[in-house]
Amino acid sequence: MRYPRELIEEIRMHNDIVEIVSQYVPLKQKGSSYFGLCPFHHEKTPSFSVNSEKQFYYCFGCGASGNVYGFLMEMEHCDFPEAVKVLAERANIPLPQPQMTGQALALEKQRSRLFQMHKEAGRFYYDILQSKEGEAARAYLERRQLHPNIARKFGIGYAPERRHALYDFLREKGYSTEDILHSGLVLADKDAGGYHDRFRGRVMFPIFDAQGRVVGFGGRILGKGEPKYLNSPETVLFSKSRNLYGLNFAKAARKKELILVEGYMDMISIYQAGFPNVVASLGTAFNREHAMTLKKYAQDVILLYDSDEAGTNAALRAIPVLVGSGFRVRVTQVPDGKDPDEFIKQNGAVEFSKLLVNAVHYISFQIACIRRNYRLDLPEHRVRFTTEAAQTLAKLDSEIEREVYIAEVSRMTGVEESAIQSEIRKLRRREEEMFRQEAERRQVQRKRLYDGGKKEEKGLLDAQKSLVYYSACHRHVYDVLRETLKQEDFPTAVYAQAFHAVGELWETAGNVFPAELISFFEDSEAQRAITEVFAAQPPEEEGVDLEKAVNESVKIIKRASIDRQTAQVTTIEEIQHLVEEKRKLDMLHITI
Repeated sequence: MRYPRELIEEIRMHNDIVEIVSQYVPLKQKGSSYFGLCPFHHEKTPSFSVNSEKQFYYCFGCGASGNVYGFLMEMEHCDFPEAVKVLAERANIPLPQPQMTGQALALEKQRSRLFQMHKEAGRFYYDILQSKEGEAARAYLERRQLHPNIARKFGIGYAPERRHALYDFLREKGYSTEDILHSGLVLADKDAGGYHDRFRGRVMFPIFDAQGRVVGFGGRILGKGEPKYLNSPETVLFSKSRNLYGLNFAKAARKKELILVEGYMDMISIYQAGFPNVVASLGTAFNREHAMTLKKYAQDVILLYDSDEAGTNAALRAIPVLVGSGFRVRVTQVPDGKDPDEFIKQNGAVEFSKLLVNAVHYISFQIACIRRNYRLDLPEHRVRFTTEAAQTLAKLDSEIEREVYIAEVSRMTGVEESAIQSEIRKLRRREEEMFRQEAERRQVQRKRLYDGGKKEEKGLLDAQKSLVYYSACHRHVYDVLRETLKQEDFPTAVYAQAFHAVGELWETAGNVFPAELISFFEDSEAQRAITEVFAAQPPEEEGVDLEKAVNESVKIIKRASIDRQTAQVTTIEEIQHLVEEKRKLDMLHITI
């Protein structure tokens, strides 16, 4: 629904963009701006800026930009009304009852049916587990030493071997075949002659969202066959790259430290042992979207992956994702190649708690992993190890942390601390230079993409941006331009709308605040275009000939408008009119 403009602005003003962005991206202040690693593209040196004064963000690397609404839309993959709702709730500002469009209402009804269908499916699988068909599955859970009350709490069930048992059950419950197929729990036969269940002969683990609603399932096969674990497909409810197993239970624990593990049974065993603040990834590599989901609930993460080579490599890949998202990260591993589930069964909860207490800082873990590849009794290996360790330490922002670990590497190798420090300084200078070059390359690339490589089109775009910028900065400039320019003179719709919105803000608010102007646009691409007007335009310096700049931009826009009209004329009278317009334009001089 469309909310009143005044309400949109009130909500925006109660949600400082620095506070919102900081929930997702670690920021460092430099003047009135804050900088961090861009969440929208991979980078090693911060190019993502948040302007606290003007309340917008802008990435000098990839061009991502917008105000607090735009940021939330991009991070949470939601639309403008959803972003408004989230920020309104955060600010405790009540919203009027929404009136959905037909399409939005249909989508909401479909989501509601899918939620209910997954709930029914969970009950079906749970009941089958308790029946004669579930004997083998119950025996498996007993061997895994899973307490019945925990199995019940997690809703664990069993999918029978029957080909279309769930399909028949859901049809009997009144669900249409179309809705059942949308759930991903049932598939059409290849010969189009019928339907079959996705999960058969598997122990079923319901996957809950953070609100405790079933959004998908994971199934562990009991007999022979591949894959060992099978997850629900991507649906409107479920995404493997965003959902985490057990998050609803970890959220209820209300702890700012989470234990991150790899598998369903690891998560459940740890929970059963008395550690409710545990979550597991869902058979996919831990990624930035997972981290953004966790960021809402925790500040610290203990990474507990298997101690084999695959688990170690997975931990090494997860560390930069977590650190880049602002988490304080420690790492621990189960000894002797066991997984957490095995360790707890053999050693108990007390010994497991010691593993958590003795978790090491992620830098110590990374250096220990590097250490395994070298023999430090060999000079060449000491050089290579120290060089690789320096590359890891160069990524640390804290000088104190760097000094501590430099001393540790020096102790391990016998290399002077000053030599390691010198290597790190060289690496950081090289990284900064590479970032500068990459930023310049991206800027050129974006400009080419934006203007199609045509100089005249770029000039026209720049002229539109400049006039929007000058009109927003100076009331007297806008007052003059509104007498000279028509909205249709702007060939790019977003700048035409922005020019109109600037006038509305001057009339109603008496000023044009960039973030408020951006809020006039619900589309993320439009928000980006308007943000660039202010992010790319440098503050005016003394000596800038504002009058000359305005005149040049107006003439570029008006001349392009005349050219467009000329291409469409059909009569002599129209041609004569345009010739006269061009003559007036040549003589035009706007006094500022």
